[in-house]
Amino acid sequence: MKREDISEAVGNISTKYIQEAAPNIRVKKKTVWVKWGVVAAVFCFFSMTVFANSLFSSLSGDELSLSATYEGNGVISVQVENRSDKELNFQSKLKLMRWSTSEEVKPLSGKVSFSNTGIPANSSGTMVIDLSDAYDISLLETPISDDDWYYLVLTNNNFLFGQDWMCTVEFAESVPTEKVDVAPITPVDADPELISEIMEEFRPYFESYTLDINERNRLAGEYLEHCQRVLEQMDINIVPSVSPNELTLIDSAERVLFDPAVPADMQLQLTGLHRRSTDGYDKIIGASAEECAMVLSAYIPQHKGEIDGGVDIPLIYVFIYEKNEIHTTQDYAFIRGQLLTFEQMEQYKIYEDEQYVCYDVSDLFYSDLRQYVESMVSQRSDVYFDEQVWERVQNIYTYYRDNMGTLLGYRTNTGRGTTENVTGNDASSKLENKSNTCDSLPEFHLTIESCYDNPNEPVADQSYNVGEPNWND
Repeated sequence: MKREDISEAVGNISTKYIQEAAPNIRVKKKTVWVKWGVVAAVFCFFSMTVFANSLFSSLSGDELSLSATYEGNGVISVQVENRSDKELNFQSKLKLMRWSTSEEVKPLSGKVSFSNTGIPANSSGTMVIDLSDAYDISLLETPISDDDWYYLVLTNNNFLFGQDWMCTVEFAESVPTEKVDVAPITPVDADPELISEIMEEFRPYFESYTLDINERNRLAGEYLEHCQRVLEQMDINIVPSVSPNELTLIDSAERVLFDPAVPADMQLQLTGLHRRSTDGYDKIIGASAEECAMVLSAYIPQHKGEIDGGVDIPLIYVFIYEKNEIHTTQDYAFIRGQLLTFEQMEQYKIYEDEQYVCYDVSDLFYSDLRQYVESMVSQRSDVYFDEQVWERVQNIYTYYRDNMGTLLGYRTNTGRGTTENVTGNDASSKLENKSNTCDSLPEFHLTIESCYDNPNEPVADQSYNVGEPNWND
């Protein structure tokens, strides 16, 4: 997303509500006056409600487009397109903000001048704003780096949520930022202790690192052949994982906030649910090319200020098994080069019904979230990562690690999930008798990745299309 598009993409950025306590008023005990006072208060409340509802508001579905041009000498022309059936009347007040600090640039003195603040319904107009009497224009015209900018917050109702809008403005030509190529953090560098816990026979594969896709595929093919030879020599029952399409994550009725810079109705679009046969480093995660995990990912921006789409960071790895394939607790699961009995897997169990049992085994993929995320980011040259993005990722991780088990459920016939608890005969009646493993990898070409959802829709708006890998390109 370009800087110019942010004004249109982001609105409703106010997050603070200020409530002032009314002073205590001593009232004489005259019932008639109290009664009429209540009536007046109720009338006033409904009048204010009707007034607020009649105003242009993003919460009511009213849309606009803003584009600012700096004319010089502190004068800004704002092109406004009113896409609503309501008239839009801006108040003669604004906040001037700087993106890198998220802080308001305080006016020095004087007053900001506005003209042509009213834009009729379904029409366009140009509002003119003069900052020359209120701000240090020479300071604003000092060039800043191209990854930083100023923006205006405009309002039609005292900056209330849904009635304030952001519009970027460039007072001077920006200074190009020098990009420094950072060496990728390899799996061994990111988590040496966890790598050391992988079986010695398979450790070299997970210690290897290459950016060449053909080399990755060659190593994956050799690894799978090696797995087959080694595991076949063991006199143990290794249970393969499955990927049932009917079992998915259900959107919770709880309102979640992963990133306060993103509108409330877009929070779930910061997550993705995928079916993957490899981890974030493109390493095979099972004993065969057919084994996949349900993976919950966090989307991070490719450029500063973007809030739509981006690159996915795989965070939560859930392995699913058919219960009738697990005969004893001494049967084994094979995950990322490690053999674990289902007795050992018990600590990771988050969900169980008549047919499936699910384990959150993210701890087998990384031991330090921050180091892991930074390692993922270092593999890419087209992502933006700062402390705000890190906080977003951390919030997504914490929420789903705490709630993943309770959010698992079955799809309905309409394609959306249901949170009902499916057990016993009820479970078997909902499930089709079909193979539940993901499609095999032809010639080990990485990565198979089926999208459980569309990144531009909430988690429950599921689809079954195989998406373009966001991470492995």
